[in-house]
Amino acid sequence: MVADLTTQTTIFEMASAVLETVAEHFSLAGFSLGSQVALEIMSIAGERVERLALLSATHGGLLPPVEKAIRHAIELIEEGDFNAYLETAYPTYVSPSRISDPVVKRCFMDMAHEVGKDAGLRQMRALLGIKSPFANLGQISCPTLILGGRNDQRTTPAAHEALAKEIPRSHLVMVDDAAHFTLLEQPSIVAGWMESWIRTG
Repeated sequence: MVADLTTQTTIFEMASAVLETVAEHFSLAGFSLGSQVALEIMSIAGERVERLALLSATHGGLLPPVEKAIRHAIELIEEGDFNAYLETAYPTYVSPSRISDPVVKRCFMDMAHEVGKDAGLRQMRALLGIKSPFANLGQISCPTLILGGRNDQRTTPAAHEALAKEIPRSHLVMVDDAAHFTLLEQPSIVAGWMESWIRTG
């Protein structure tokens, strides 16, 4: 099941919507924005989650340079420059080796347009609404995979390491030659780790 996170305005609303549609007990994986929703779900109903995967994640909210970039992005998009924003943003999401990769770039652009400008703005504002780290990280006891790209500028390796230290017995994986979009840049490696994770427990 892939959750729809395009209609809500806060991380709490996104998490609540997911919880209304899933089974009583389930495995939970979240990428980027989805990782923050996943951590909110752990705060609300962590006892229902059998295993957790956090991809391109922080322990709560945006790093200061990314917060500044997101606020600028909102200004650009509100001025009607959605494509200009995407062209500027793309190089910050991928490794230097992928900047000129037409397949990865087209996938990035297609996904952004599928989500759309209005939903994208709602998601950005929802991320800006996270004001502090999630408080219950030390209470997460299910098998947890934390996976990030070694070249990630948005959720940095240091952010992943900090998150892994806060969640007991979590397993940290840093993927070489990948930045924020590990799933697009190194799909086989990410799929391998996800398969291992889903067999855990």
